[in-house]
Amino acid sequence: MNLNQKLSELHRKGGLIRVGLVGAGQMGRGMISQIESMKGMRVVATADVRTDNAKNAYLFAGVAADAIIETRDLEKAERAIEQRQVVVTNDMQMLLALPNVDVIVDATGVPSVGAEIAWKAILNKKHIVMLNVETDVTVGPLLNKMASSAGVVYTGSAGDEPGAVMELYNFADAIGFDVLAIGKGKNNPLNVQATPDSARDYALSVGANPKMIASFQDGTKTMIEMTAVANATGFVPDQAGMHGPSATVEELTQVLRSAARRRYSQQNRRR
Repeated sequence: MNLNQKLSELHRKGGLIRVGLVGAGQMGRGMISQIESMKGMRVVATADVRTDNAKNAYLFAGVAADAIIETRDLEKAERAIEQRQVVVTNDMQMLLALPNVDVIVDATGVPSVGAEIAWKAILNKKHIVMLNVETDVTVGPLLNKMASSAGVVYTGSAGDEPGAVMELYNFADAIGFDVLAIGKGKNNPLNVQATPDSARDYALSVGANPKMIASFQDGTKTMIEMTAVANATGFVPDQAGMHGPSATVEELTQVLRSAARRRYSQQNRRR
C-alpha cells in the first residue's frame, strides 16, 4: 500500500494525521495549502510571531474565517482542534505542548529556533519534520539520535530540495548505477558578491525577504542544502564552497563528468 492509499484509508476510517507547523512564511504557507487539499492529514495548528501570516495562509488555502481560532490558551486550542477547527498562535511553546498534535514541522529557517523546536518536540514524543535545513546541517545528526532514543521520527521533507535529491540518489543507487557526483540546480546565476542590500529591489518586487534572496544568489542556500545531502550520503565537496558551473541540460552530463573525474583523481592521490 503506497502513501496515498494509506492516507485515503486513514481518511476513510475517520483518522487524521494532525500536524503542528511553526513558521508561516513562504514554505509554511505552501505546506498549509498543499496539505489542506489532501486526505488523512491536516495542519491543525500554526505558530508564527506574526499571527496574520498564519491566518492568511489558512484563508488562502480555503479555510473559513470562522474556523480559525487564535489563542495562547492550551485548553482552548485543544477544544478547537477537537471541533475540527484550526489554531493560530504566536506562542510556539503552547503549540509544541498540544497533546492532540502528532507531528511538528519546523519551517522557521532559523538554526537556533529550529534546534529548540526539534528538541522540545522530541521531549514531547512528537515526530519532527525539518523544513529548516539550516538547523539540520548544524545539529541534525544529534537530533536524529535523540529522536531515535525517544522512539519518534526525525526527518527532512519530501519535496524540499535535499529530499528530492535524496529520492533521485536512492533510485539511482537501487537500480545499480555508480553515482559519481551529486548536485542541484540554481534558478539564478551565481553571484558570490550578492548582499541583502544588492538584492533588496528584486526581493521587494517579488514580496520576499532580501536576506533570503541574497542567500539564493550567492550560493549560500545551495551549499547548506547540499551539506544536508552530504551528511546523508557520505559524499563530500571536492573543494570548499563547491562549484557553480553554468550549463544547459544538454551540457550537464559533461560538466558533472569532469567534476567526478576530479573527485576520483583526488581519492586516488590520497591512497
